Amino acid sequence: MADDRDKPFVGDFGEPIEGVGRVATASVSLVVLACLIGFVVGVVVWGALTLSNVLVQLLWHDLPAALPFDAPWLPLAICPLGGLAIGLWTRAFHSAPASLETVMGEVRATGGYRLHGLGSSIVSFLLPLTFGGSIGPEAGLTGIIAAACTWIGNTLKRAGLKVKAVTDLTLSATLSAVFGAPLLGIVMNAEEQPGSPAPDDYTFRRPAKLLLYTAAAFGAFGGAALIGGLLGDSAGLPRFSSIEVQGFAWLWTIPLALAGWALGLLFHASNCTFSSMASRFNKDSLLPPLIVGVTLGVFAVALPGVLFSGERQCHTIMEEWTVVSALALLATGVLKVIATPLCLNFGWRGGNFFPCIFAGVSFGYGAAVLTGIDPMLCVTVVTTALVACMTRKPLLTLALLVLCFPVDGILASGVAALVGAALPVPRALLARRESQPRDDASLMEN
Repeated sequence: MADDRDKPFVGDFGEPIEGVGRVATASVSLVVLACLIGFVVGVVVWGALTLSNVLVQLLWHDLPAALPFDAPWLPLAICPLGGLAIGLWTRAFHSAPASLETVMGEVRATGGYRLHGLGSSIVSFLLPLTFGGSIGPEAGLTGIIAAACTWIGNTLKRAGLKVKAVTDLTLSATLSAVFGAPLLGIVMNAEEQPGSPAPDDYTFRRPAKLLLYTAAAFGAFGGAALIGGLLGDSAGLPRFSSIEVQGFAWLWTIPLALAGWALGLLFHASNCTFSSMASRFNKDSLLPPLIVGVTLGVFAVALPGVLFSGERQCHTIMEEWTVVSALALLATGVLKVIATPLCLNFGWRGGNFFPCIFAGVSFGYGAAVLTGIDPMLCVTVVTTALVACMTRKPLLTLALLVLCFPVDGILASGVAALVGAALPVPRALLARRESQPRDDASLMEN
C-alpha cells in the first residue's frame, strides 16, 4: 500500500486540491464539518441517554413509590421480566446490539455500518438498560449512530456528493459524548486496525484524520455539555477530588494496582466461562436472558449496585460510601465484574466500560474503608488497573479516565495502567474477549 504522504489532498467531492491556499480553505471547512457532526452526535447521545434514564426512573423509582407497601424484593420481579422481554424481542427481531469492537471493526473494514431495522435496534438498546442490566450504553449507541450516518453518507453519494469518513467521525464523537472524555474518542479511533477501506472511500493522511477525530470529539463533548447544562446532565463520568497522600503512603499504589489487575483477570475468566456456557444454548433460546434476569434480581436484593451501567451509581457512591460497609463495597465490585460478562454473553447486550469503572470505584472505596488508605488513591489506582487489564491498552485507559481522576494522581494512574495492561492474562481467556457475534438479521446489507 502506498504511503499516505504521497497522496494529494482530496476535497469533499473527491477531486485533488492543489495550492496552499485552497488546501488551507478545504481543511478549515472539513474541520468545521467535523465539529458540526460531532455537535449533532453529542445532542443525539444526550437525548438517548435521557430517554434511558426516564425509563429507569419510571420503572425503578416511580413504580415502587406508587405501591402501597415496601417492596425490597422488587428486583426479583423486574429483572426476570426484563430477561423474558429481551429474549422474546431478540427472537422476533434478531437485533441485539453488537459489541463496540465489532461496530468499529466493521466501519474500518467496509467504510460503513448497517442495521436490519433502526426502530427494533433502538428498542434492543433500551431494554437491557431499562431493566437494570449491568451493561453500558456505548455499544448500542455507537452502532445506531454509525448506521444512521452510514445511511446519510450513502444517500449523499447517490446524489453525487462523495463525502468522506462521515461514519468514522461519528465513532469518535459518540464515545466522547457518552463518556464526557474527548481524548477517548481520539485515541480509540486513531489506533491502527486491520482491514482495508471500502473502494469508494476517500482516505485522508494520518495527521488530517487525527485533526478531524479531534474536531468531532470536542464538538460532541461540547454539544452534550451544552444541552446538558441547559436541560440537565445525562452523561459522563464523575470527577473525583484530589488525592491526599504523602511519603511512603504512595507505596500502596502497587498492591492496589495488583488488586485492580486481579479484578480484570476475574472479568476475563468470567467472560470466557459464560461465553462457553452460552454456546451450548440454541440461538433462539429464551433461557439465557432469563437466567441473567433471575441472577441480577437475586444479587440486587442484597447489593443494588450490581444493577445498571454504573454511570449514575458512581455519583451516588461518591456521596454515600462512608455509610456502607467495606464488605458490601468489595462484594459489589467483585459481583459487578462477574455480572457484566454474564449479561453480555447471555443476551443482555451492551458495553463493558461503565460497569467496570463502577466496579473499580466500589472496590476502591471498600479497600479504603478496610485499610484506612486515602480513598481517592484507592479508587484511582484500582479502577485504572482494572480497565487497563480489561482493554490491554494503557494509553486508551488513561484517555478514558484522565478527566475522571485528579491531576495529582496522574503518576499513580500511569503506574496502575502499566501494571494492569502488562501483567499476563492467559491467552485462552483473551481469545474469547468481546466475542459477541452479530445476529444474522443484523449483518451488512448489500
